[in-house]
Parts: sequence; structure tokens; C-alpha cells
Amino acid sequence: MSVSVYGSFAELPTAEWDSLTIGSNIYSTSKFAGVREETLPPEARARYLLARNSDGVPTAGLEVYSFTKAPHDLYDPADLLREVISDERAARLNTRPISIAAGWSEFRGQVPGQANVSAEQRERALGQVTAGALRLAEQARSSVLAYCYLPLETAHELAKAHASDGAVLLWHNVETSLPIGLWSDFEEYVAWLPSGRRQRVRRELRRFRESGRVVSEHPLPEVVKEIAPLNSSLMQKYGHTAHDEERAVTLFDRQSRFLGDESSVLVSKDKDKVIGFLLRYRQHDMLYARSAGFDYSVPNADDYYNLMFYHQIADGVGRSIESIHLGINTFEAKMRRGAMPTPLYSVFVGVDRPLETRDSVVREYNRTRSAGFVAEHDKYVVGGINTDDWLLN
Repeated sequence: MSVSVYGSFAELPTAEWDSLTIGSNIYSTSKFAGVREETLPPEARARYLLARNSDGVPTAGLEVYSFTKAPHDLYDPADLLREVISDERAARLNTRPISIAAGWSEFRGQVPGQANVSAEQRERALGQVTAGALRLAEQARSSVLAYCYLPLETAHELAKAHASDGAVLLWHNVETSLPIGLWSDFEEYVAWLPSGRRQRVRRELRRFRESGRVVSEHPLPEVVKEIAPLNSSLMQKYGHTAHDEERAVTLFDRQSRFLGDESSVLVSKDKDKVIGFLLRYRQHDMLYARSAGFDYSVPNADDYYNLMFYHQIADGVGRSIESIHLGINTFEAKMRRGAMPTPLYSVFVGVDRPLETRDSVVREYNRTRSAGFVAEHDKYVVGGINTDDWLLN
């Protein structure tokens, strides 16, 4: 087993990277790696680790990014670890650089691997790339190496690979997805919902139709200038004042260059006026809802729910798509309309020294956080939340 380290996306052998399909999703592709690298702050740096077996066949890949400070509040290690480490250690974390592996900026981590390998080979490959990630974190003088927003199986794999380094596995957040493959048409979807929600869904659909707005589908490169103002309006509404129209154009232009072939934009119009949009990416039988935007100067006709849910279901997407990935947050709105939750976890490794947590404290943190989410949101999920893969004990 050997590990190659690539210092930039330009050096990365993209075909080999994309041959890794275990644990893969649209955000684990080389194309999104290119998007992420161009999004990095000036002082940050990307590295790509690729493990190969004795025959030279790629077996696992891992992205490693170094930052002088957390690139987003939701990746802040001091905040995420505050309840399980000492106050002194938490304060120290933010005085040093940090390293984030397995991706960043999409709130979904992944460690793609080769499908045709044994469990032992997978474990050995992960041991190699995680050891490489820790060395890179040491070279960057990072306080912590963080793997964020992981499905539980992957989090367990990484925690095991870093067991001798004192890895800490914490419940982090929840992502949602719409199981659109369950329904052959809109009526089947409505019938699947609890009776108390059906009237609301039909009312939201009727309101949109009566508005006269029409939905059309376009590749992202064709509509960048039309959708950028709407995305900026949405971001400004929720407090992201730096996200102006120029920044939105830059963002969509970048994604067009790397992901234009995978893109699909639903645009709602009232006559010739663009009212709203939803940007999606497709990989295999999955759609990934990436971003949206709306014109808030016109009356709301439940545009968000119709673009995100009802149009896609009524349009028969479920005949070729199994699920639509909806990301994190806004849980109630998504779950009331059929979205299902999946817990996400993060693994943290102290770089200069172990984080020195107590197992009992970590277990109680995970139990309390995950159980709290279930207690608050179970009533919104059709059939309730299946907690078989949640750290509740």
C-alpha cells in the first residue's frame, strides 16, 4: 500500500479519484474538489491523498485542508468540542491553525473508496490516508484535525483509524433527504402523507398554480445571470450581507465550469419575470438540492415548496431518481413534506497532543444531543424517526 500526496487540484489524477465509489456522493467527486479549492481563503491550502494497493489500483482518497481559522462557524472546533474538553484546551484551539479533512463547505464529509476491496484492505487504506492527514496537520501546525458531517459508519471507521491518537467522535447535525423513489406520481405521494398534512400540501400546490407561474428546467450555465440576483436576495434576507449579486455570479460561474454537465436549474416565472429557482446536481440515482433564491418583491405563492417538493414529485422525477438530498437545517419545513433525517457525526483528533476527553462525557453528550433532536422532531417525520443508526445509548 502506498499513498500519494497531491498539492493542488491541477495535480490530482481525477479519473483515479472518481473511480472510488464506496461512500461517494456528488460532493466527493473531483469536480467538487475543484470547486472547493477555488473557494479557499487566500491563506488556506488543499492536499489530496490517494492510497493505492500493490497493483497500483486506487483504494481510498482523502481531502485535507489547512486554515488559519475555521472557514465557517459550523466548522469551529472550539465551539463543537467545548462541552467535552477543558476550557483551557478549547481556548487554545482557536489560537492555532486547524485542519479539516474529508471535505468542507457542503456540510457533508466523505472518504471515497474502491468497491472491490475487502474490509481489511479498506481498513488498511484508511489507516494510510488518515496517518498522512495527521502528518499534514502537524506540518500546518494545526491544533486539531477534524473530519466533519460524516455518516455514522464512516465516523466509526475514522475514529478507529485514529484510536491511538485519542480520536473523539461527536454527534454533529442531521441531513435530510426526500425519498422520491417511493412514489410514482403526485397522488401517491399525497396519500403517503398523514391525513392532517394533505390539505396543506394541496393548498400550497393550488396557490402556486393559481399564481400563473410556470416552471422550466435549464442547465446552470444558461441561467447564471438570471438566478444570481435571486440567490443574493435570499442570502441577504438571512443576514449574509457580503453575499451580493457579484459574489453570487462568481459562485455560479465557478460551479458551471466544474459541474455544468451535472447541473439542473428549476426556474419559476410569471410571464417573463423570474420569480424563483432551485439549483440541483445529479449523480447516478440521486439529486442534490444545492441552492435557491427568490424575488421577495412579489407575493409569495409557496414557490419554495413547489420547486423543492411538489414540482419534482409531480414531474415524475421518482421514476429515475431514488432520493433528493436536501442538506441540513430547516428541519420542520422539510420533514412535514416527507423528508427523512440521517444523523451526521464528526471526528476530532488533537494534533499536538490528545484532546483528553472522558468516554463517559462523550457518550452523554452524544446521547443527549441525538435524543434531543429525536424528541423535538420525531412528530414531523412520516412514520417517526428510525433511530437504529443513532447514538442514543
